[in-house]
Amino acid sequence: MKYSFSLLTIAILSFIIVHSCSSEEDDTIAPNIVQTPEPEPPAPTQYSLTVTAAEGGTVSTEGGTYDEGTEVTITATPSEGYRFTGWEGNDSTSESLTITLNSNQTYQAQFELIPIYTLTVTIGEGGTVSTEGGEYEEGTEIEITATANEGYIFGGWLGANSTSANISLNLNTNIELEALFISINSINNDPLIFNYDTSKSYIGELVDFYPSAFFASDVPQYIRESLNNALKTAADRYGKYGPVEFWSLGTEEAAAQELLNSYCERRDNLNHWGKQDCFIGREDDFLNSAKAGRDAIQNGECRVDGSHSGGFQWGFHDMRTTYLMGFDDSFECRPFGDDYFTIVHEYFHVVQLASVFNLSREEINTRTKPYDAIWMMEGAAQYMGIYTVYKLQDEGISIFPSDKWTGGLRNGMKNAMGDGKYHFNLCPDIEFSRIKVSDNCRQAAYSLGAWAVAYLIDKVGNQNILTDTFYPNLSSLGFEGAFNLAFGYSSEEFYEEFDTFLELPIEEQLEIIPDI
Repeated sequence: MKYSFSLLTIAILSFIIVHSCSSEEDDTIAPNIVQTPEPEPPAPTQYSLTVTAAEGGTVSTEGGTYDEGTEVTITATPSEGYRFTGWEGNDSTSESLTITLNSNQTYQAQFELIPIYTLTVTIGEGGTVSTEGGEYEEGTEIEITATANEGYIFGGWLGANSTSANISLNLNTNIELEALFISINSINNDPLIFNYDTSKSYIGELVDFYPSAFFASDVPQYIRESLNNALKTAADRYGKYGPVEFWSLGTEEAAAQELLNSYCERRDNLNHWGKQDCFIGREDDFLNSAKAGRDAIQNGECRVDGSHSGGFQWGFHDMRTTYLMGFDDSFECRPFGDDYFTIVHEYFHVVQLASVFNLSREEINTRTKPYDAIWMMEGAAQYMGIYTVYKLQDEGISIFPSDKWTGGLRNGMKNAMGDGKYHFNLCPDIEFSRIKVSDNCRQAAYSLGAWAVAYLIDKVGNQNILTDTFYPNLSSLGFEGAFNLAFGYSSEEFYEEFDTFLELPIEEQLEIIPDI
């Protein structure tokens, strides 16, 4: 009995112990929970950049593989003797290029050899130059200075059309220059630039040198050649009266200012009286001439203005013209012959004034323009200009394209008669012999004046009567005395005859005109 209790007791205690342990284990075991891992970020999109350099330079990088949106700067560096020209694959012309990678890209830096040009500078006797030239890369700026020796003055640059001793060149072609130096005690026969001896008087004399022509930098070469040709022709036919300077303006005021600087520098080089005040009264002439040429072109006006501008106080003939549209083929409205006529017309004023050049301005006016009337002064220049153009064609000199200067001298004078009578009617109360430059019918003095001169030439039967007799005696005899000597009667008798002549039919009037 005692043993049985013990076994029962042991069983009960064992149950209690087992149950107690099982409950503690349940309390400490964690629940079974499944966790999802976070996804890894996607790999970035990448693009390739390929950079190469053509012959003649290098690049700062050859490229590589880059993440999308990466900015890359590439720099091209030309080798010596080369220049960068651009990028194949991009329109930029900058040597540094910054790109953003949003696609695969390929670029190549382009280079080219820099052209080499030769400057050759030769030196005439009488001076030195700062450089004799050499080989230079295209676009090189070169300053050259000519310095005259004692007893010489600088005469200008052949090959640069400049009379300035200091010039600046931009090498874009091969250039040959010659520095001209002129002895102040000798005569230079160069028809382009003549630096006369100011200690010698040339007044009223025939000389052995041609007029000197000077041009604004914007005047094309073909206009320069045509003007020089016309000047030479006029001087050959009517006498080389010197010194003569012809200053040709273009259309740019900056170029006109530059030409004025050369004009005044020339006055200084030649030690002319009044050189300190050169710009006073001259600046407007030059700048207004350029503006007039530009305005005429812009307004479609086929007009060229020329003038003999004096020079009395300095002892030379100062001539000027606006842009010569007739010598420029692009202006069809003004024939080539018109500008040739203009140059001859203006040069004949040199012939007219040569014998009275040493007189005061008032004395000059009384001899060349009686009663201040302009018919003889302008009419003679007008007729000789018209006659010369047609005479050249008659002699077979092929200098004129086909234009209005056809049909011969009689056709040209017929047009002048119509023009003269039209303008004369604008001044019904003014006699032909009294027309002044200030009258609004002044053009009649030009056109009818040409007919008056033609009438007088026909009367004596001498085409050269003006240059042989009338003008050489103008200074000593005055207008009336020279008129009587040349034409055999008084001017008043002529006016009466000419009034009657103007009433004749044009067919009869044309009979006095040479058939050329």
